[in-house]
Amino acid sequence: METVDGVELLLDAGLDRRVVDSAEIDVGTGDGRWSRRQVMLLRHSPSPREIDRAVRALRPRVDGLIFVVPRAGRALKSAAERDHRVAYAAVDEAVVCFQGETYRAGDQRPAVPAHPGRTSWTRLAMLRLFALSPAKPLSQSEIARQIGVSHVAVGKQLPLPDELVARTPAGWQVVDRAGCWDRFMADYPGPRGLTTYWATTGDPAAQLERIEHVALDRGDAPPAVSGDLAADLYAPWRRPSRVVAYVVNQPSLEEHGFAVVRPTDATVELCTPRDPTVLTMSRALPSKRQGNPRRYTDPLIAAWDLRRSPGGDVDAAVDQLRARALRERLWR
Repeated sequence: METVDGVELLLDAGLDRRVVDSAEIDVGTGDGRWSRRQVMLLRHSPSPREIDRAVRALRPRVDGLIFVVPRAGRALKSAAERDHRVAYAAVDEAVVCFQGETYRAGDQRPAVPAHPGRTSWTRLAMLRLFALSPAKPLSQSEIARQIGVSHVAVGKQLPLPDELVARTPAGWQVVDRAGCWDRFMADYPGPRGLTTYWATTGDPAAQLERIEHVALDRGDAPPAVSGDLAADLYAPWRRPSRVVAYVVNQPSLEEHGFAVVRPTDATVELCTPRDPTVLTMSRALPSKRQGNPRRYTDPLIAAWDLRRSPGGDVDAAVDQLRARALRERLWR
């Protein structure tokens, strides 16, 4: 179960929603107004004490909480009926309770297995760094600088497995770049966070240009391009079929010819990632189409997103990207 399951369940239940960032959404109240909610993902239904603690810790700019849980327990149901600051999306039950009203989705949604344990974004980012970096040793400070975390955070995750990375007098030396790549692809649970899905006309490159113009007009950082379009820059193999990109702030694209759709119908997927290293490890690289620098995720994040793309040639495209990234220095 992921946060996105609960957010998409709102649409299934007939409620509108706008993603604000990786932990907040606006939910339509049905009268033209919006209620800003802090999203809390839990693997269990919260106890009365947990609910009370979460309500007392509400951020000043939000109107309330929405708990994303597998099933809603008695305490959560009671709190949501009594206090309209509390809402929930029970994914396995396909039920949403918002402002004291209960909404049911048309179809029961299957349970999604949870990723066990806490995710170490730092460890996973180090695997990407060593898979993509040259063979020279890296100091702990240099590792921290390149993946955008603290020196202390890096120290807590070292050493990586001896068969992948070794400690030398000059620093940490990669032993098996291909092994680092494969370990990351096997272990990465995805960037988490909140995602919006859009559809419009035009080829993916043209759609991306429109999104980049929206970001520029808003004064936002440019999106970090991933998936098909990033792979088409790093190792061209297949025709891109959709836009996947990461953003700090979710843009409102309705005024620019885009429509909000379900994931299966999307031509554009914009994610505000919980993984903080996705954006910090992105790079401005020359675009083949425009010639001007465009922001791209690193090749491993691009490969992870590419692997989710539709098409029978996806596996071959991922293999081509992996081979070229290990053979050449694509990311600096």
